[in-house]
Amino acid sequence: MPTVLMVSRDARAAETLMLCFPKGEFTTSTVVDLSQLPTLTVEQTPDIVLLDAGSFSLSETEEALQSCRDLHLPVMALVTQRELDTYDITRGADDFALKPPNPTELTLRVQQLLRRLRGREGSETIHSDDLVIDQSRYEVTVSGHKVLLTFKEYELLRLLAANPGRVFSREELLSRVWGYEYFGGTRTVDVHVRRLRSKVEDANHVFIETVWNVGYRFKPPEQA
Repeated sequence: MPTVLMVSRDARAAETLMLCFPKGEFTTSTVVDLSQLPTLTVEQTPDIVLLDAGSFSLSETEEALQSCRDLHLPVMALVTQRELDTYDITRGADDFALKPPNPTELTLRVQQLLRRLRGREGSETIHSDDLVIDQSRYEVTVSGHKVLLTFKEYELLRLLAANPGRVFSREELLSRVWGYEYFGGTRTVDVHVRRLRSKVEDANHVFIETVWNVGYRFKPPEQA
């Protein structure tokens, strides 16, 4: 069942829009505070975000779009015709719909966007010993138990596990996972690796190896 997250500063309008989606066919939720987006865990992530662009300032809308890109979440922006004519508020979104939307049309367009994106992403999984990363669902399990990760932890694990045996420097991990515009420093990588290890590793499962003075690597399956 697809999950839809409505991001709008207007809680009442968000609740009204969520009524467009038939119960039993969609799971819906709302966020009114943009600061909540970067803190979503894998369990909390939706299949698609509906962004009520007009309820935020232009800079806030761009912030929300960047957060969704960081989380690999598809976005459909909801805009008025005036907003669309005045400035390109949909830049960075995967699609847009005019407000107020027709409920049937909005539902169909969300389904169409999800089908298009899922077809592009596929359903590839990464297996290593008892660790399974489902890239189509952004889910991680160890010995069949689901692990709750933040998106940066997930992206870090996915990158390392997709390249077993390859050594990544801290600088490379920082640029690949956080982006070239991140100025937090390589200490950020060490902190996230430590947190990631505490969630996926134990005495019987060791997946990530420190390469001293260089960075980290994911152990090949026969060594993990």
